[in-house]
Amino acid sequence: MNPEFLRYVEWLRGHGVPFEIAGALVRDEDHDGPLVEGDEEMRPVEIPGIPPFVEHRDPQGGRAADHATLSLARALIPRIAPGTRFWDIGCGTGVLAVAAGLKGASAIVATDVDEKAIALARRTAADANVAIRFSHGVLLEAVPARLEADLVAANLPHKPCPAGGTLPLSQRAGPDGTDIHAAFAAQAAARLGAGATVGFWLHSLPDPKLLHAYAGAFDLTLVSWKRRFLQPGEYRGLLPFLLDRVDKGTSYMAEESGHRFLVGSVWLARHR
Repeated sequence: MNPEFLRYVEWLRGHGVPFEIAGALVRDEDHDGPLVEGDEEMRPVEIPGIPPFVEHRDPQGGRAADHATLSLARALIPRIAPGTRFWDIGCGTGVLAVAAGLKGASAIVATDVDEKAIALARRTAADANVAIRFSHGVLLEAVPARLEADLVAANLPHKPCPAGGTLPLSQRAGPDGTDIHAAFAAQAAARLGAGATVGFWLHSLPDPKLLHAYAGAFDLTLVSWKRRFLQPGEYRGLLPFLLDRVDKGTSYMAEESGHRFLVGSVWLARHR
């Protein structure tokens, strides 16, 4: 197994995170470029296993699918069968929900706290002719209580950001990077039925207690990983804060030839 991946796994194990590594672990393509590609308001999306479609986006406003969204999509699409009840929590521009619909998912629900993102997602879905129930609100609170899900995508913010930090809403998640996932995990534990699965993409900056938030009610499996290289000037004034976290062992970052990178991974959390 790749030594870089093993070092990350050892770091997680050192924090006591209980998880399995998928037998068919996927080595995803490394990302060495801007977080969001291009500045177009409409951009084609190609994901293996489904027809291509067009994303309506606002890159300047931080509303656009990025490499993490596509990694999560590639991991979830093979797990969707016709009739799979699918929720997309923190849907952004709707790429995951639309992809699920094109694979045959049903009873699709997509939620976000950002009304502008939902407006874009509606256009993405309409162009792809995918029926989605959109709801504006916070996490699972926006999903009607009578509805049930088999598979839930939770592409949620998880970057650590101190008070007064300048990260956009779509990225910041409190000083440890855990606030939003911790809230969602608690809601999901109470709301989802046995066997329901949550899929999420995670880079290595948040405190591993984020994964502990799921471990009480879910079985965790790491299904894919890649390196996500930082770009010159990325995070600007936030970088010293992040490097201090790395020194303290609460974030993970490595280097190759002086080029810093994070480990990005897709996780499945199956409700017990």
